[in-house]
Amino acid sequence: MHQGDRLAVVRPAVQMFLRSIGLAAMLWPLWVSGQSDSAKPPLPEPLTLTDALLLGITAHPDLAIAQSRVTAAEIQLGKVDSSYGFDAFVELQPRLSSRAALEAVDFEDDSRYGLVVKKRLTDFGRTERRKEAARSDVAANQARFVTRRDRHMLDIMRSFFSVILADHAYRALNERLTIDYFRYSRMAERRDRFEQYSDLEVAQREAAYRKAYVARHRADLERRQRRHALALRLGRPGELSSELVVPDLSVYQLREIPEYNDIVEQVISTSSVLDAHRAGVASAQAKVEVAKKLNSPVLSADFEAREYHDSSFSSRDRYRLNLKFIMPLFNGTRTRDTEVALAENALAQKQAELLAAEYAVREEVMTLVNDLLINRTAAVAADADETYRGYYQDRSRAMYEMEMRSDLGDAQAAAAEALLEVTRVDFEQALLWAEMDALLARPVALMEEK
Repeated sequence: MHQGDRLAVVRPAVQMFLRSIGLAAMLWPLWVSGQSDSAKPPLPEPLTLTDALLLGITAHPDLAIAQSRVTAAEIQLGKVDSSYGFDAFVELQPRLSSRAALEAVDFEDDSRYGLVVKKRLTDFGRTERRKEAARSDVAANQARFVTRRDRHMLDIMRSFFSVILADHAYRALNERLTIDYFRYSRMAERRDRFEQYSDLEVAQREAAYRKAYVARHRADLERRQRRHALALRLGRPGELSSELVVPDLSVYQLREIPEYNDIVEQVISTSSVLDAHRAGVASAQAKVEVAKKLNSPVLSADFEAREYHDSSFSSRDRYRLNLKFIMPLFNGTRTRDTEVALAENALAQKQAELLAAEYAVREEVMTLVNDLLINRTAAVAADADETYRGYYQDRSRAMYEMEMRSDLGDAQAAAAEALLEVTRVDFEQALLWAEMDALLARPVALMEEK
């Protein structure tokens, strides 16, 4: 077989092989992603808040976006760092030339090749300021990531508590529905058998029962919706937890509420939100210095090693080492002044944003302290109401057994509602303290205990 025939046979196979490799390269990330999703273990059952927090901070796209911004800033810093590295390249110049000393046009081989190494020695501080700006950008994005992570953990806690409260609300409304249905059916039966009640009275009782049914149905759908929201917070869409463990929140209940003036300065010094703004101001300040050094001189060194086909010319050096000093003298476009003005304006904006963020943090701390004080009184009121409902339920049960009264169902429903309010107040307290911990750059207390 001739070589051309062999190539005609082999070439399609090679092309098919290369196409297969290309297709595999394109599908590989999707396959890996699918494998990683399918390899995830199912959510623990029952699900604890600590497990939810540990799972949620590793699997949500919001955190991946924030982390990618940190990575991009780090890459930019590496790019600036590399500006003082070596640049080496090979020059190949196949060429023909006709010497000017000869009258006739006679082209001769005048090819050359060589190795060139270049390095910037100094630009008198401009790159250092660029590095400073890039390092500040990294710090700002890291602080923003911490802020995003803390907010996400608060969202997980809020979603987790919402599921538990939705379950409590459903049970309370189910108690109320059972009572309303019992009263409606009993009244309708007595109307039909003994004409004890009028159609108006039965219709009124039926309307109350139907409203209670709608409320319970809405609460049932709310339970599912809250579980969907929690699954999304955990990065597990569609995985609905059937049972959640009510967390032990005593670590928050034993805390003393701080005075505003005692805590606000500490928050200002540790808040990741303000850290991001402070790093942004530092970056803007460094960029002003970069702009001021836009026309600064540059000192660099070049090393060249070359070979020539025709080395008879005395001007052709085999080795050459150059020191280059470039000093700008005049720039009629006012580029430097424009860049400095823009950088100073950006700095002023960043400083104003930092001050505005500090004002917002001060207001947030005041709101948190006030909400904690209100929550403390609400907790006392909720405990008192739960105690009263418990006593009332016990008395109703005793009188029901003695056939003196029949409001046991109302007492049970009221007790369930009181328990719901106590749970809601406890969860609100935990969320308020978690927000305060985030401002103080403290870990989530429940995970710290774990």
